[in-house]
Amino acid sequence: MECAGPRECANIADMASSKWRRRGLQAFGIVFACALALEIYARYPSNADIVPLDFPADTASVVLLFHGSGGRDEPLLIEITQRIAAGVANADGALVRRYVWSPYSDDRMRASVHAPVIGRALGHELAGLAELSSLRLISHSAGAYVLDPLCEAYKSAATNPARIEMTFIDPIGIVGSWDYWYGYRNHGHCADFASAYINLDDIVPGTNAPLHHAYNYDVTQARSRADFDDRGHVWPVRYFLNEVVNAGQAGNAGNHTDLPRGSVERVD
Repeated sequence: MECAGPRECANIADMASSKWRRRGLQAFGIVFACALALEIYARYPSNADIVPLDFPADTASVVLLFHGSGGRDEPLLIEITQRIAAGVANADGALVRRYVWSPYSDDRMRASVHAPVIGRALGHELAGLAELSSLRLISHSAGAYVLDPLCEAYKSAATNPARIEMTFIDPIGIVGSWDYWYGYRNHGHCADFASAYINLDDIVPGTNAPLHHAYNYDVTQARSRADFDDRGHVWPVRYFLNEVVNAGQAGNAGNHTDLPRGSVERVD
């Protein structure tokens, strides 16, 4: 468009600039509104239904396993449960349970909201087991969100709390739309001993760094991975089954004097 003189040209330029500013503000407003809506959705209070454990009153030792989002039927975790159960089959008062928290686990944006509600309910239930002396919590991926709320509720309600050991297998720790580091900062803080089996090269966000409150086994470059052709996020589950459970080491109790929180041991 041609203009008659400098003043008219300046007016046309101002009008064009104003139009683009309005469009920019509109676009920013839309992006901000969408981000806010996602954040509210990701943190909105949970309506999860709780399935009780219903363990016998004389239960002395418990191992609970929690699957991740979409992992209700994860075969490797099922096999881990079966192998651990077989290992304690002859022990009095020992129970092993893979707790199915689907469908509340399966919405990846809200798993971190549902998990504490479920964890706290289970923790209060376990606190009623007066003979309980050992509580082992094992999780894969988003199952990690359950563990510390369960531990905190249990310890606050139990008269004589059992020793609590947590095992995180490639835990995810994203809370809301923005905090991709929540899990690294918080997972395992309630445990008497916490360990994590992680790999640092898979595509799942929020799973590729060590936990600050656990002793970390980095299995990214483990030699046995050469024979594994499934997804990277599942590799630490396979490693835990083959090299820990099948090796008879799943029941070994660690301590953070020998295995400090936040340390990383690279497995080759």
